Amino acid sequence: MDFYGTASTAITQLYQVTVFIQGVISDYKSFDDDRAEIRVKLNTQLATLVFFKRTCCHPEHGLMLPGKADDFIANTVNDLLDQMRLALAAYERVAVNYGLGYEEFTIESVQPKIEESLLKRWKNKAESIKHKAFDWSLFDKKKLNVMLEAYTKWSEDLRNIMQHISQEMLAMLLAGDRDGVKGTGLEPVLTRRTLAENKPPADYHELSGTITKEGEKTEGFQLAKWSASESKTMQVVVEYHEYESELKRDDLDNDEINGLKQPIRTLAWLLQSSTFSSTETESLDQPKIYALECLGFVDQPTEEQTVFLYRLPAFEGEVGDSLVTLHAFINASDGENRPSPKPSLNDRFNMAYTLALSLSNVHASCWVHKNIWSKGILLFLETPSGVSAKGLREHRVKPRSGNKIVSYLSDWGYARSEQQNTDMRSDFEIEPNLYRHPRRQGRPTQQFSRVHDIYALGVVLLEIGLWGTLSRIMRTRFHEAKVNGRLPRPKVVLEELVARAALQLPKEMGMGYTQAVLACLKEDFRGNDGPSLAVDFQKKVIDVLKGGTQM
Repeated sequence: MDFYGTASTAITQLYQVTVFIQGVISDYKSFDDDRAEIRVKLNTQLATLVFFKRTCCHPEHGLMLPGKADDFIANTVNDLLDQMRLALAAYERVAVNYGLGYEEFTIESVQPKIEESLLKRWKNKAESIKHKAFDWSLFDKKKLNVMLEAYTKWSEDLRNIMQHISQEMLAMLLAGDRDGVKGTGLEPVLTRRTLAENKPPADYHELSGTITKEGEKTEGFQLAKWSASESKTMQVVVEYHEYESELKRDDLDNDEINGLKQPIRTLAWLLQSSTFSSTETESLDQPKIYALECLGFVDQPTEEQTVFLYRLPAFEGEVGDSLVTLHAFINASDGENRPSPKPSLNDRFNMAYTLALSLSNVHASCWVHKNIWSKGILLFLETPSGVSAKGLREHRVKPRSGNKIVSYLSDWGYARSEQQNTDMRSDFEIEPNLYRHPRRQGRPTQQFSRVHDIYALGVVLLEIGLWGTLSRIMRTRFHEAKVNGRLPRPKVVLEELVARAALQLPKEMGMGYTQAVLACLKEDFRGNDGPSLAVDFQKKVIDVLKGGTQM
């Protein structure tokens, strides 16, 4: 089958039907209150189709040209396009009845005047459509919104798979024509991939200025004021990284010290140079990564630590006096030694979903995180007007409609590019090891890869689902390890985590969530990297968790 040709034709048809719907509703007063919102939704789908065709179906450098995409990926794309057409099927039939001719139009190079002429054609036809009750009934607001909801969902999935396809092909674009991804929101993905393969420039140095701490330190994080100069002060998040034991030795010369500090400097440069928020107004937003924007680092040899400074996310009102990690939020009490109430089911799904989505999009940049655990995940309250560091405790007791808790990936490990060799030194600290993949515990036996991040995500999802930290869930193993002075056997740890997930999660979170966690822990994906892993992870984990946020 000609997957490329099939996809190209389907995109053109979807585009025309979408323009047809815009044209029909453009002048009718019954849509006055909702027209702007509907138009934005339809324009977003049009932009997705244009950028997908430009990136994946371009006749010269498209990523789905014959011989480039695996059959599995091509089939998945065409299945998504079929679902999008199915969402529009009734509208397409009406459009064809009123003279829609696909052969008259292609979108390889969409010009505003072409779209304007199509809109004008359908505006002229709209009056005759209105006089036929059966056809006009499709444009009832309720029916139209139901269609838009389904259409938008499949369109989002198409955008997700676009970035996963591109991660395999970006090397080609980097070596040749970068214009193929302009405006798609994938430019930051290209940037992160390029950065991960390079080293910081010689003139990259630590930040100057003074740091004034505020509030209490929470598991390696603290709010502070950073004064870069007398006239410039801003509130920041401080993340503490204690020196590794080897760097604390007192017999090191300057070259040895600089060599041991180089990974810290490299990580700071990578995070500072990579944007996790979209600033482009004339393109689709980049794939979403919930992570703080790094401002740089400060070395503090007297305290034997390095601190990273991050900009707070856009927030409303007061910031609050402290930050909250997922670990601390789970362990919180009401002040009388009683556990605080669990957050709502929707909030727990949302914490899990934002975390999984961020990890997927980090991997799409050919990065790995390497240090996922609940003590390294910051929580914020997302509201219609911004993101706030305060209000989490009140929200868990009395959730407010429109607000939701989101997870921000923090506490990055030193390995960034999945192509770089990972530090294979031994580490026998009990708690961090139990979040790690069995082949990465204690003395690692494998280079770090994406499935190791996904395994650690599965452990954190288990914590969210059971609403208990790993030290409580695995209390017996922790006690044995402290008494014996050695880590539990990785196989035993894995078996216990899988058993707890299978037995306890269904009644807490449902079977969908349970299967998503088990997929992460048991590596129930095709391959250790590449689009097949990404697509499976999207289907088995992200889509399932997203469904839970909408209950």
